[in-house]
Amino acid sequence: MERRRRVPPRAADVIVRLTTVLRRLAAATLSLALVGVAPHTISAQATATASVALLDSLRPQIETALVRGDWPTLDRIAARLRAVAATPAGRNDAWAHYDLAYTLHRRVSGLIAEKNNARAKTLVDEALTAAERARTLGAGAHARALQGALSGQMAAVGGGISPMRFGPRALSQLDEAATAAPNDPRVALLNGMTRLNAPSMFGGGPPRAEAELRKAIRLFATDRNASPLPSWGRTDAHIWLGLALQAQNKRAEARAEFDRALAITPGHRWIIETLIPELERAR
Repeated sequence: MERRRRVPPRAADVIVRLTTVLRRLAAATLSLALVGVAPHTISAQATATASVALLDSLRPQIETALVRGDWPTLDRIAARLRAVAATPAGRNDAWAHYDLAYTLHRRVSGLIAEKNNARAKTLVDEALTAAERARTLGAGAHARALQGALSGQMAAVGGGISPMRFGPRALSQLDEAATAAPNDPRVALLNGMTRLNAPSMFGGGPPRAEAELRKAIRLFATDRNASPLPSWGRTDAHIWLGLALQAQNKRAEARAEFDRALAITPGHRWIIETLIPELERAR
């Protein structure tokens, strides 16, 4: 009589456990089908939740890097956001693309200050693509306002006919965003930031910027955005109002706004090392 092969005890345990798991998985799949939920939907929801959690973890890091003027860290965060936006879940996540565009927008501001227009132009191109993707995926006026700010940056660094091409486009995009979301503080903030250096004949200039930035500050007082909506900007509204006031030779008022910004975000490097010293030297 042929002797039956014995399965080693450990292998047998593995087979039993695997069989149990497969049975439970089959039962779970059947249960999901009975209630009309596809298993791949649960997987997609879990992936989307993980994506939101990652964005939530990166957003404070973006603001900390900005406060410290830590551009290498901001570059690393941008690289991570590129990776998130390229994943199956991220490709269809409006806020992954919005956060990438926003991070690049802030990085470009640093490059403009460094007069590195060549790299700034490259990043603005990328950011405009990300912002448009965010808009089409549902980020709406948030993304449209960011597009306006980015178009304003392209007008500054693009060279050639860029000012003529992107300047009017920037203000048009900002007007569109303001019409769609008149009570959003970040829309008003980006509007004021961009109009500060725009020609008055096109609706720019310090007085117009001041009005938009004061509006942003009023709206921030009641802003309660929760994830995945953006929550940045409260400190920036005071910084840029200070710059708009300084451009109108209202130095005492400008200093008061810089101090208010520091009260919200102590240790802000740009304010302490650049803005206040420049204001004092202008006296």
